[in-house]
Amino acid sequence: MENIIEGWVLRSISSNVDDLPELGENISVIPAIKIAFDGYQEDDDGIEDLNEQSFAVYIHKCSGDENFIFPEHEKTAWSVVQRPAEEICHFVWVSIESGECSGPELEDSISNSELESARIKEIVNTLASRHPE
Repeated sequence: MENIIEGWVLRSISSNVDDLPELGENISVIPAIKIAFDGYQEDDDGIEDLNEQSFAVYIHKCSGDENFIFPEHEKTAWSVVQRPAEEICHFVWVSIESGECSGPELEDSISNSELESARIKEIVNTLASRHPE
């Protein structure tokens, strides 16, 4: 499952290569999910590494529905207001130079929501069949 989501992130990054990512901007190539830039990795001195980027991948409980468009999040001055009853938020770290991805297990991200694992996996598989690489 993680490799499918990582593929979506990499495809979304490659379609948005003209500018540095903007914090919170939805760059997803799949309208049913949101892939938002979440920041750069920092070293112990607080210096950002522009090569190591974090992306928040939001999958809504309706993302597998035909023609579903991911709804905008309510925002505060420092973050988006997540909806754990309606979506999961899964983080993917990308090393831009190598294209390698890392991050938590999908199950860990699902456990932070109120949604069932089987439903999220069904949605990921549905979207993967609609949007093959």
